[in-house]
Amino acid sequence: MILDLTLTPHPRRSRRGFTLIELLVVIAIIAILIGLLLPAVQKVRESAARLKCSNNFKQISLALHNCNDVNGRLPPMAGTFGGAYYAPLFFHLLPYIEQQNVWTAATISGFVWPNWHSPSPTGGYLRQTAIATYKCPSDPSMNNGLDWAPGDSSYAGNFQVFGSQSPLPKSNNWQVLEPFYDGKARIPSTFADGTSNTVVFADKYSRCNGTGNPGGTWWMRGIFSYNNSSGDDSYPGDRLSAIFGGGRGVDGTVWRTGTASMFQVQPKNFLANPGPCDKRLASSPHTGGINVGLGDGSVRFVSASVNPTTWWWALTPAGGEVLGSNW
Repeated sequence: MILDLTLTPHPRRSRRGFTLIELLVVIAIIAILIGLLLPAVQKVRESAARLKCSNNFKQISLALHNCNDVNGRLPPMAGTFGGAYYAPLFFHLLPYIEQQNVWTAATISGFVWPNWHSPSPTGGYLRQTAIATYKCPSDPSMNNGLDWAPGDSSYAGNFQVFGSQSPLPKSNNWQVLEPFYDGKARIPSTFADGTSNTVVFADKYSRCNGTGNPGGTWWMRGIFSYNNSSGDDSYPGDRLSAIFGGGRGVDGTVWRTGTASMFQVQPKNFLANPGPCDKRLASSPHTGGINVGLGDGSVRFVSASVNPTTWWWALTPAGGEVLGSNW
């Protein structure tokens, strides 16, 4: 018997590709998954940015306590302090956030006096020096600081703490205003309401043009031009100073007080003029509230639902108020 080993070829199966409907279904599924994933990723990124921002507040608050221990008092909102002449608050804090070289760069003929033309230790001008501790990664308005960028800041000091609590004169003369920028504050003696109940620092957009262009927050703003007459003097403060909760600038800027000082949360169109972003207020880039540094060195996230009266009471260090339950 002879076996026929000839293989009979099987008919080849044709490869079938995806139909249009199947492709559309796959694309739709991918789109849905991305839609579900994106908010979670954004939430994680915002959480990380807010944590970084909180850590900055912690560093600044601890620096403030160190400064108080070394000098026996807190620095002024602007003024002569700790060996430096005519300088703003955040300049005075530089040696206490490991930025002694930036502080020293403002030396002129043996005197530390920051001005419009002070050189930066890294090149350029001191006013353009980026200080990482003064920047919040959530602040969408950074890097819009004109010829001061990247010397912008995402934080500001409470005038009620660092300045005078007395009514300010209606003057734009720096010599008249200067004494009011130094409240000669001390921890804990000038915090009659308690250091844990008093806001010292808060979020504030680095650029905020809504009530005047330019407007915002730059860490070295509040200086003299020193050796020219260009009209660039901003000492002791103006529309771009790192201030909230009171004060008057040499350009006529009046930072809000009382219940009108209530902070803004994520103000839109910060470059628009006119616009909703108010440079006279603390302003938060975070969802649902604002980061603040308290007088005891702690950091707190204050909800946007806090009562404006409670917010103002938290700004006054010796008003005798008792903060409400919504604090």
